Amino acid sequence: MKSSIRRFLSGVAAVAIALSGLALGVGSAQAATSEGTITVTASNGTAGHTLNAYKIAAYNSGEYAATSDGKLDTSTFRYIVDTSDESAIETALAAAGISATASGTLTKAEEGLKQLLGDSSAAPYGYKQGTNTRTSDERKFADKLASLISSTWTSSYSKQMTADANANTFTATLPEGLYLILDTYQSGQGAANSTQSVPMIVGTTFANTNITEPGDVGKVTLKHTSAPITKEVVTDDTGTKPNNDPSYNTTDTVYFKLTTKIPNYDGYASDPTLNNTKTTRQFSIVDTFEAGKFTKPQVVSVYDGEQELTVNSDYDVKLSPGPGSSENNVVTIDFQKLVNKEPNAWQDWKSGDTISVIVSGKLSTAATTTTKGSTDGTGADTLGNNNTVRLEYSNNPADTSSKTTVQGPIVNVYTHRFTINKIKADGSALSGATFQVSTGSTPLKFTKDNAGAYVVNNDDPNATSDLVSDNNGKIVVKGVKASADGVTYTVTETKVPTTGGYLQSVAPTYTVTLKDEFKNDKSNPARASKTATQAGDDWLIGLQYSYTQDGYKLVTASTDTTDVPTGDTVYVKNVTSVTQLPKTGAACIAMFTVIGVAVVAVAALFAVRARKAAQRV
Repeated sequence: MKSSIRRFLSGVAAVAIALSGLALGVGSAQAATSEGTITVTASNGTAGHTLNAYKIAAYNSGEYAATSDGKLDTSTFRYIVDTSDESAIETALAAAGISATASGTLTKAEEGLKQLLGDSSAAPYGYKQGTNTRTSDERKFADKLASLISSTWTSSYSKQMTADANANTFTATLPEGLYLILDTYQSGQGAANSTQSVPMIVGTTFANTNITEPGDVGKVTLKHTSAPITKEVVTDDTGTKPNNDPSYNTTDTVYFKLTTKIPNYDGYASDPTLNNTKTTRQFSIVDTFEAGKFTKPQVVSVYDGEQELTVNSDYDVKLSPGPGSSENNVVTIDFQKLVNKEPNAWQDWKSGDTISVIVSGKLSTAATTTTKGSTDGTGADTLGNNNTVRLEYSNNPADTSSKTTVQGPIVNVYTHRFTINKIKADGSALSGATFQVSTGSTPLKFTKDNAGAYVVNNDDPNATSDLVSDNNGKIVVKGVKASADGVTYTVTETKVPTTGGYLQSVAPTYTVTLKDEFKNDKSNPARASKTATQAGDDWLIGLQYSYTQDGYKLVTASTDTTDVPTGDTVYVKNVTSVTQLPKTGAACIAMFTVIGVAVVAVAALFAVRARKAAQRV
């Protein structure tokens, strides 16, 4: 960005400044002035920024001319410094190592401006990269002049620039001349993801309309920076693959990937001792798990590109309770040691490096469960369990304790439930029936929540695989996952109530398959890329339950039908007599056939015995 330094003088050009001025025949008295404009482009947005322009020197309005090809005729051009501004400009020139004396028609300040080069450093912003070490005369001049504004210098002319939030620009119409542009930035609600700009020097456009090829005169880009913060759910602790089907059993470990970039610290002081709050750079990621919905939050790994960073040397981790939480649900990853180059920290980072953090937490047995999808959206889904992130980093080169807070995206993960209603043949509730729920051949383990529901719990050694219907005949099964292809659960009645004369041989088994559908939230770009095709959040928009009935059709959609269930709730009957079994279905026909065969066999046996008895007589 050498052009950013060249625009300090905004195309009025080093050549113009370097002119002797001896042939102009113009005295130091202020010439008649005309107006020009300055436009500052704020690539990160105007919100939170206030720009003021302070005059350094006027153009010799009415005297400079255009060449035959519409460019500035530098032989006719000079700056004119107001006498009230001379002392401040001379002081700033001295800070830049420029010593001048008055000569001919030019004052000491005007002679000094002649010597100020257009671009004496190739470093962006005029600083050694990642430091506040000034490497160009222009930068030294601009920073010193800016420091005088707040102490000893009152510019002979100043004006606040007008922001255009739609165009991301600041503009001002001013007496044509060379100006110092200073930015003040206030972070907070509605502010841009930005920082306070370093001081800028720029000239206005020319009032002489014969200059039709002015170059970039009057235009400059705000010298501020921003840092992105994004997050996504990933499949495992490597973070290499996004999980676009974020459905989990409770007590499963959920992994999140947080991605940011080290801000541009050009112009910022640093303190390797971390003792001076005004010069200690701030850079931290704060990740928040929804209160009560996750347990055991932790940092799994942190990388700068391919370089793995080390806890307590490159960064520190702090766990704390957030609003509404009695447990630690906020994870802060603080990179002060890294960006201030504390002696034990890794030293080879650069501004713009990608920082990747994997955090994890276990989905709590108190997690929100859902039986349906939502209308696709963004942010926190009330049917899900959310995790959010924010980034904090220094935003003022003059005071590194001042921070920008960037609210990152919210991502959601989901878990589900279904209900078993145990009933008698007449449809009334039946308590005391025992079930197991399995995936494959493995029964799931459960603990009860405060409402009496059974919640998947793989962590509690006292968890049980036996689910018993309550006095209302109900068993609520919570914390089960779904998938795009479907997750099938086998539900088996393992123990029929022993009282009431229920047939012990007629205990139904059925399956329920949970299939989900997600829509990717394109407003949440993943991995710090605005052009990412796959965003970091997926919103549950559909959940389907499908069943296979037992052979006796005792698993139904309601108490008075044999229809296959379709929703999250089923009714499961126990009977005391085969006559209470549904009168349809191959299984029941088979059962009655077996019963009929048995009756015939018993009758034949009695007939044989009767004949034998008659023969003996």
